[in-house]
Amino acid sequence: MRRTVWTAAMVGVLLSAAACGPDEQAPGATPEGGGHDKRAYLTVTYDLSGGTTLKGTTEATAYVEGEFSLDSCTDYAKGGTKDGAGIFTLPYREKSQIEGKTVHLQANVAPYTGPGTYQGNKPLVGVMGSEPGLFIDSEGYTVGFEKEGATSTLTVNPDGSGSWKFTRMLPNSYALKPINGTITWTCAVRDID
Repeated sequence: MRRTVWTAAMVGVLLSAAACGPDEQAPGATPEGGGHDKRAYLTVTYDLSGGTTLKGTTEATAYVEGEFSLDSCTDYAKGGTKDGAGIFTLPYREKSQIEGKTVHLQANVAPYTGPGTYQGNKPLVGVMGSEPGLFIDSEGYTVGFEKEGATSTLTVNPDGSGSWKFTRMLPNSYALKPINGTITWTCAVRDID
């Protein structure tokens, strides 16, 4: 009986492998010669004004907190889950360089219900326990208070692109002034070696 079950299982495996044509791959298979893995990347553009100015573009790997790097832009747009709730991570890369300044965006949307527009600051939470916001060099800026005129509109599109428009992001230092800005991103998949 065991031999019959084993034989039937092996026949099924061989038939499913043979069903793929020469240009097709069984799900999860690696192309002959090693092939290339795919990864989704984000091109991120900053346009900030107010207490500091910053205009420029950088790149980040599509990532959602609690997930591995993602291989499709639609997976990035879908977000992930953390502690049983939906979550989406804005383009995250430590120590990006723009105009000679180090830039580090750290913000999640939670609970995240999928692509769409998220108004106000309440849906924004920090990355890995931090406050939601942005670091430019050693200066931190956190999401402002709506009662003091701060605004936030975050849009995630089904193709993984999106934008975050905000006003009055507050500096962590009293010596600085709030910043306003727009951060936009596009998503594309490419081979990795």
